[in-house]
Amino acid sequence: MKSGKQMIKDTVCFPTIMDTGSILVLSVLGGGFALGVWFILIRRDAALEVRQGMVADGLRAPVQGSSFSSARSEFERKLMMIESERRRRNLSGGVSVSLIPQEQQPVEPVQEEPLWEEPPAEEEPEEEHEETEEEMLERRRQRDEEWARREEEEERRRLEEEEAAMAEQQERLKKEQEEQAEKDRLEAEKAAEEARLAAERDAAAQAERDAEEAARQAELAAAEEQRLAEIRAAQEKDALERRQAASRALEELRARLEREGARSSDVQVSLMWNNYNDLDLHVVCPSGERIHGGNRKSACGGHLDVDANVRPDSRKPIENVVWPEGEAPAGAYQVFVHYYKKHKKRRSKDPTKFQVIANAYGDLMEYTGELTFGEEIQLVCTFNVPTMEEREQIKRDLEEQIRRSESGEVSAAQILADEATPKQVEFGDLVDEIESELGDEPEDDGSGVPPAPDLD
Repeated sequence: MKSGKQMIKDTVCFPTIMDTGSILVLSVLGGGFALGVWFILIRRDAALEVRQGMVADGLRAPVQGSSFSSARSEFERKLMMIESERRRRNLSGGVSVSLIPQEQQPVEPVQEEPLWEEPPAEEEPEEEHEETEEEMLERRRQRDEEWARREEEEERRRLEEEEAAMAEQQERLKKEQEEQAEKDRLEAEKAAEEARLAAERDAAAQAERDAEEAARQAELAAAEEQRLAEIRAAQEKDALERRQAASRALEELRARLEREGARSSDVQVSLMWNNYNDLDLHVVCPSGERIHGGNRKSACGGHLDVDANVRPDSRKPIENVVWPEGEAPAGAYQVFVHYYKKHKKRRSKDPTKFQVIANAYGDLMEYTGELTFGEEIQLVCTFNVPTMEEREQIKRDLEEQIRRSESGEVSAAQILADEATPKQVEFGDLVDEIESELGDEPEDDGSGVPPAPDLD
């Protein structure tokens, strides 16, 4: 037995080789089908169906879109096919089916009937007006003009819409630009105002700082001026006190120099003290040579002419270094005092106070100090000796001061107080005049030698 699957295959599939009867049956059926199709096409109701499905009205309906080129081309192609088919049928004697109405009229809707109903009775086809070639061309021309007009209107409308949109956009941009410009202007004005206020605040702060700095500088200047004035006053006071002390010591100095047979000159250094101890005077010349008890004469002309208390001989000793008049070399001199030996004598106590009087060619200065036996040598002072030209100028200035003092233009006290005025070229007339005006008479201690001030 054959299976179900094989039976179905044998039933459905066509035989590989068809016989003549089968071919005849198929031909009859195909011819009947073609006849049925032709009959449907030539029926009157077929024309209606064609107008409803392939009606030119629907084909002529404008296609909404940006362009009509494709729709127009497709419509013309279909229209040419229909016109060709209509002319072919007219020539063959068939019934003409007008697919393009003469006038644009609304088509009444046709009620659909069930397919199973009997078709309506055939009516004699009405004769249709055959359209000439000129009418078809005129109709096509009108159609083309209508399409062109619609395209123009559509294009114009589109352009108007674009122009309106562009104008609206431009207006919006213009408004935004104006708003932005106004905003920028307000911000610029605000920034300028803030900058102006900041500049005013900075200027006010700077002016305040400048005023404070000016006040501070004025205070500093005033304080500095006061300090300098105090320094100058102290220096002047110290110099005046030294010169006054030197003036008061001149008589004591003269007495001791005369007692020892010592000399005086324009450059001279003298050492005085008031006990029996042995102090030594050391003077270093500008050449570096040292004058002292072991080298009493120097190559530059300096001479230690008095060396006191090598033995405890005097309670009021003196040592003196002097240069010949006008022969002391110009330059810097250093004066030292050395405590050489302590003698066991009454009133030879320590520390031993001493007094140094230096005459630096016109400037007489007095220095004091004290030493204890065993201490190192002590630097007392330094002074400068001017050149010969400077000495001549100092001498002329001194003579002018003497003249003014004698004429009464200035007092001796003013001469002593003037730092720039040479006070003495040698122990002579000016010092005597100053001492007479000051009226300072040293007290006599009964020894025949005026005492030195403030050494005990």
